[in-house]
Amino acid sequence: MSTPQPCKLSRTPDGLVYAGDTLTYRITGLTAHNLDRLRVTLRANPPDAVGTFHVDTIDLYFSRAREGFAEACTKYLKAQQGLVMAELSLLIGALETERIVMREKGEKAAAIPEMTEEEKKEALDMLKSKGLLDRIVIDFDGLGYIGEPHNKLLCYIATISRLLPDPLAVLILSRPGAGKTHLQETACKLVPPESAIQYTRLTGQALFYGDPNALRNKVMAIEEDEGMQAAMYSVKTLISSQKLSVAATRTDPKTGKMSVDEYTVYGPVVVFVSTTRPNGLDDETKRRFLVLTIDETDEQTKQILIAQRTRNSPRWYQTTADESIVTKLHHNMQRLLKPITVMVPDELKIEFPGGRLQMRHEQKKFYSLVKAITLLHQYQRKRGTTKRIDGSDTPCIFATQQDVNLAFEIGRAVFIRNIDDVSPTGRSLLTEIDKLVTEKYAEIKRVDPKRELLLSEIPFTRKELREETTWSETQIRVNIEPLVELGYLGKLAGRQGSACRYLMLDNGKDDPQLKL
Repeated sequence: MSTPQPCKLSRTPDGLVYAGDTLTYRITGLTAHNLDRLRVTLRANPPDAVGTFHVDTIDLYFSRAREGFAEACTKYLKAQQGLVMAELSLLIGALETERIVMREKGEKAAAIPEMTEEEKKEALDMLKSKGLLDRIVIDFDGLGYIGEPHNKLLCYIATISRLLPDPLAVLILSRPGAGKTHLQETACKLVPPESAIQYTRLTGQALFYGDPNALRNKVMAIEEDEGMQAAMYSVKTLISSQKLSVAATRTDPKTGKMSVDEYTVYGPVVVFVSTTRPNGLDDETKRRFLVLTIDETDEQTKQILIAQRTRNSPRWYQTTADESIVTKLHHNMQRLLKPITVMVPDELKIEFPGGRLQMRHEQKKFYSLVKAITLLHQYQRKRGTTKRIDGSDTPCIFATQQDVNLAFEIGRAVFIRNIDDVSPTGRSLLTEIDKLVTEKYAEIKRVDPKRELLLSEIPFTRKELREETTWSETQIRVNIEPLVELGYLGKLAGRQGSACRYLMLDNGKDDPQLKL
């Protein structure tokens, strides 16, 4: 029996490949974590018969699993069991080496580049500048996001909250094409690469089995809410407790008995999600987010069109800095920000009205917003220590009334919307409906001034609403049904083959408003 040659792995688009003397092995599923096991998917085939193969997922650290795989290769591939076992032993050493390389690459990818003294001074001067917030808004403009200064500041400050024990979560809601994804992506560009994770889709168990600290002090951005539906429970729990734990059962290959493995992933982590569906998230999940809406007015559209034309002209290149220079400055600024306890003195004026259960969530988020603003200004705020009951000292910085006032200024509309049963896009549609019905009322009175009529008696169809506005049929249909359910609209079922009609029972203008 010949001795197998040393194991040399080669990389292919389909995975790692080891060409042994007896069989050729393709290896997939190797991870740099869980070093107490070597669980991979092995596909073995004779070198001269690629179409004849045996494939199985096994833990190479368990001898019984290796023996079972070798026996199957003997049965199906006519290989000598002893040689297959020898090749699997060589493969273990090669995969262990490969795993070390994977871990080193991962650490290098996440390594923080060193700042020069000049870069550090520039970043520190900006953090100490009185015009810090204005510069943030200007740099959003420089990256192509026009207008909406409050949304820009809220998103930027939310990313800073990743350094707090109770960070913020942001949900950006708008109609398709309004710019929600652009806002999210622009905010993430200003976050250092080692602190930002962007996903298109999350599977149900994806967050549980990574490195325990993979999400700590990170911004996790998910492009659309539809991409996280399978992981909704995980994301909701992560936002609430800033920790995920799972117990998973597996069969011990040696004993055949079931055993339990526990996995835990730690925050704090900021979650960013965008959506076009006002009811895409259930109310319980939505309450955990700051819900931002995009300015969809004609005036904002005009500004965006002008900016798009400007960005393609020589004038833009002559008056702006390169994107990499802008983002590098913000990366350096955020790397200089350190996690530290933020305290809000009792004398600061913060008072949320009682009477609504949602205020328990909203005030907590408001305090996180204030603390994140203070943390962003940590080089401009008073530092000190607070003695605990056990005698220990806690280093801290103190929030100011200026921080509280800014939180009220940029967050007032958001917190008012958060306790509203009607979605922001639903409110916009209700305004359009009120406008349509009022115009129909005026036309009826013009033709017949003596006719007694109420606004709630004037029917309208989705077609009329579509023709009166810039909304698509899908956007109207998705948003109009919740208004019916909440009692703002009445629905008159049409006869077979005819469109159903609606009545505006309440235009929402007399709804009680939250006073902040």
